[in-house]
Amino acid sequence: MKADQLQGYLARSAKDGRLDPFWLLTGSDAFLAVEAGDAIRAEARRQGYTDRQVLDMNASADWSRLPMAAADIGMFDDRKIVDVRLSTGNPGKNGAPAIVKYLDNPIDGVVTLITMPAPDWTVTKEAWWGALQRKATVVDCSPVERAQLPSWLKARLARHELVMSPETLDYFADMMEGNLFAAAQEIEKLSLLHPKGEITSEQLRQAVSSNARFDFDTLFESMRLGQADRIVRIIDGLEAQAEALPFLLAMLTAEIRSLIKLRTGYDNGQSRVTGVFATPSLQKAARRLTVKKLCGALSVCADIDRLVKGLPVPKRDSDPWIELKSVVLFLAS
Repeated sequence: MKADQLQGYLARSAKDGRLDPFWLLTGSDAFLAVEAGDAIRAEARRQGYTDRQVLDMNASADWSRLPMAAADIGMFDDRKIVDVRLSTGNPGKNGAPAIVKYLDNPIDGVVTLITMPAPDWTVTKEAWWGALQRKATVVDCSPVERAQLPSWLKARLARHELVMSPETLDYFADMMEGNLFAAAQEIEKLSLLHPKGEITSEQLRQAVSSNARFDFDTLFESMRLGQADRIVRIIDGLEAQAEALPFLLAMLTAEIRSLIKLRTGYDNGQSRVTGVFATPSLQKAARRLTVKKLCGALSVCADIDRLVKGLPVPKRDSDPWIELKSVVLFLAS
């Protein structure tokens, strides 16, 4: 099932008072994987699975720990969650048969949750992967494509009895650029500001602008005009409000994409570019920045997004705020 179908599936399981014994969370969107894991563990706790053991496993791990963990239920507990983290996606020559054997021998009162990245095509041919597909309830945590993002946002809003027009949903999707963590945060904030009903595009803009004490528009204006000192002060202020980072990154990415469209149009001899609201400062920045430089900045933003989600990125600082400041200053120069 897709990650957005999980809540409904768990609700039906709760009515029946049951929980599937094996779960597999796989995909490349860290936010969806974390959220799905939290939802399964929460439902397990509601059904009395009070004991929990986390196993970080890989190809060199001692896979005998897996059946031992399942059999070792606490004295005062009769139900247990075994939380297996296979971060490399490769159980190795010892782990593969251990997984197959483990799936053949479910233990009453034990729920096993296996979390791993999306496999490559070679893994999908292996017996242990086939066994997982057949015997586990699989939750696909792949990123939501842009074409499906309005529907994802609509369903998410519906949980809070909120609705948006198709145009506002499309605008919201453009602002997010696939950053589901930022989108989920914004919907939570909107639900507090507007308990139920329709959210207009103006209300959406107002909610966004109130996220931080410093106006994001001021930061982007400073970037367009090359005001480095001002950029440093604004980002330092935003850093004190760490919750602003995911949405700021989504807006920066949208800004860069607009600049790429505008600069590409200029390079092709167009004086106006459809779909871009070109303010004087945006036009000035588009004429100053090359498409190559803008694409490079967009690539850095993708790395920062991974850092925000807690994923390591080689050759990048582990602090996403440092990388964010660097890319904005790069665009201002």
